[in-house]
Amino acid sequence: MSNELWIAVIGGICSLIGSALGVIGSAKLLTYRITQLEEKMKKQCDNCAVMDGRVDKLEKDQAVMKERINAVDNRVENLEKKEGIKS
Repeated sequence: MSNELWIAVIGGICSLIGSALGVIGSAKLLTYRITQLEEKMKKQCDNCAVMDGRVDKLEKDQAVMKERINAVDNRVENLEKKEGIKS
């Protein structure tokens, strides 16, 4: 075989090895970044679950407060009618 052929074969093998290493390196980086993103999303979802519980409690408390306000309004109206006070 001639020198040119050997140089072409060695160059092709080196190119193939370089391309394979590049693909493997980028796959590792992509896997790492996806793992980090999954962990970040899991933490965010845990925080969302906590916030959802707090929002539910606040909505229940708000409903109770509205009922109490309506009851107080009714009492005031009844007292005004009883005393003959006009609003």
